[in-house]
Amino acid sequence: MSNLGDPKIDLSRFFVESAVHEINGRQVNPKKLMDGVSMITMKIDSENVDHVRYLTTEGLSKKERLDYIKELSDNLQSEIFEMSTCNRVLYVGFGLSSHELEAGILETTSLTQAPFDHYSGMDVWRHLVKVCSGLDSFIIGELQVMSQFRGAVAMHRKQGLVGDINSSFFDHVISANRAIRRQFGFNQTTESMLNLATSALEEAISSQENNSSVVLGFGDMGRKAVEVLLSLGQKEIYVVTRSPEKAIQRNPSMSESVEIISFDEWNNKKINPNLIISTIRNSTPKFTKQNPIPEKNSATLMDFSWPPSIEKSGVCENQQLYGMEHWIRVAHRLGVEWDYTSILEQSDEILDGIEEKFMSALTDRSRAKFRAYMYRTLESLSEEWERSEFVENSTEQMGAFSREIATWICNQEGPFTKGELENMMMSTSRPINSDLLKKVASDVNETVVRLSEMSTFPGDNS
Repeated sequence: MSNLGDPKIDLSRFFVESAVHEINGRQVNPKKLMDGVSMITMKIDSENVDHVRYLTTEGLSKKERLDYIKELSDNLQSEIFEMSTCNRVLYVGFGLSSHELEAGILETTSLTQAPFDHYSGMDVWRHLVKVCSGLDSFIIGELQVMSQFRGAVAMHRKQGLVGDINSSFFDHVISANRAIRRQFGFNQTTESMLNLATSALEEAISSQENNSSVVLGFGDMGRKAVEVLLSLGQKEIYVVTRSPEKAIQRNPSMSESVEIISFDEWNNKKINPNLIISTIRNSTPKFTKQNPIPEKNSATLMDFSWPPSIEKSGVCENQQLYGMEHWIRVAHRLGVEWDYTSILEQSDEILDGIEEKFMSALTDRSRAKFRAYMYRTLESLSEEWERSEFVENSTEQMGAFSREIATWICNQEGPFTKGELENMMMSTSRPINSDLLKKVASDVNETVVRLSEMSTFPGDNS
């Protein structure tokens, strides 16, 4: 018996769709459009490390990276997506072959050749899902790459580098990633390469009676390094940054436990650290033969920067440098604990099931537009929730929770009630204040009810 006090909400009228769409004045079959998607990528190893270092946009300013992608797009007369991480570079092109994409990149970067792996059509989507879910990482199941992918997609959208249909392609990469991670329980795995060094940091600190550490850079990676050092009981920690004043303002509580100095102060200060950790973001090495590390004492140097911030020529003979190649070897050893072959086989089976849903959604432009609208709307609401008096320690949870809610709404094939939606939100396992959850439920239900009363959702101009 239906609950008359909780009427059904039906959004299915927004999903009426034909197989062929008009985009920019021309008739387009999205399935055929999918056949024109291509990707080239390069995962760092001992053979291609110099190529990856040369091609990565890590260390570039936002403007430099944007100018580079626009130049690629103009040269190739196509929408281009680019993403760089600490261990790979990848490019996605629309309406051109992978070989055309490679030729355009080589021309733009003035390279004669590069050992890219090539993908086309649905293989692009499948490989991107594996990359984002951590199935193609040195640390299987790592979380950081998904965050990097989201950031890259958001930037390309904001700058108008990818359009409507192509944006939906990336949306479904993200959706498939969620399914993969839930299946394998990857949400409990390590966040970044830095966590691989926890045992090494512990050993380096415990092996010396009087310890002092220097952390270069105070961004996300630098703060994580300081957190690890403090958790190990390290007392004498120096943070070297370009702007100590800004660093203190951004990290007031952590700043009380460390001494923050400039690079000039470090050059003139005798610290004699046992451990130096670099997390600097530069397009070229900061410490070279011409500009060596100012410390001359015996010390362990751990470079987590990409591209590398410390060259071997920039350290003394009595200093031990651990760079990206070392962390790759460590990650591979840890990977023995995982049954890679079995996991990859299982992931292929899961992707086979997800692929059918993806193609259905891709060819259904109305659903894609509705999905994009819901994600934008709820992410906007999450910004309000983050400012709520009840947010407590839940700030970082709200954006992810908004996407979770949007996914649930978009996956409803038929009518649903406000009660069903509210139960989904209130039963979350996320550590969110109960009063804040009530506000979330109220805001979302109000948004959905308002949407259900419209003949078309806002922004639907087609």
